[in-house]
Amino acid sequence: MNIETKRFVLRALEPEDASFLASLVNDPEVRDALGAYDLVFPVSVDAETKWIVEASKKDDQAHLVITKKSDSTPLGLLSLKDLNSRNASGHLSIILERKSWDKGCGTEVVKGTLEFLFDKMNFHRLWLRVSEGNHRAIRCYEKCGFSREGMLREDHFAHGGWKNSFIMSVLSEEYRMSGK
Repeated sequence: MNIETKRFVLRALEPEDASFLASLVNDPEVRDALGAYDLVFPVSVDAETKWIVEASKKDDQAHLVITKKSDSTPLGLLSLKDLNSRNASGHLSIILERKSWDKGCGTEVVKGTLEFLFDKMNFHRLWLRVSEGNHRAIRCYEKCGFSREGMLREDHFAHGGWKNSFIMSVLSEEYRMSGK
């Protein structure tokens, strides 16, 4: 089942998406925005293909390619990890191509994902990790109802120094009270 918003469709990640993913994470600005996630060196299409195959075997993960509804052009990846059915929770991450930044794409996709998870899948809590210097992403997450619940001090090295990350989360009741 796909997740649809006004402008986008989130569909299952396929091995054929490896070339797009490699170009996405090989953009230095995109990789830099990921902060603490362990992407340091350029990634090959072959390595992305292998990662897609391995990731698809894991029951506690879902990786969705974000495409434009108008022409199916991919523009990013949304991942859900540490999916826990007992606790109805999971970890969200999103990567968007640079030309899609500052256009409301991330906010629309995250809100659509929250609607799907909270209203259709009966999730209780979703959390994420974001570099404290990634103001664009923090604004997006706050618009979607996420709150800062803690800080991972000096959890990643970037631009010559140790940087902090925020842990942010949203509960189903907070999502519903925010007016979606």
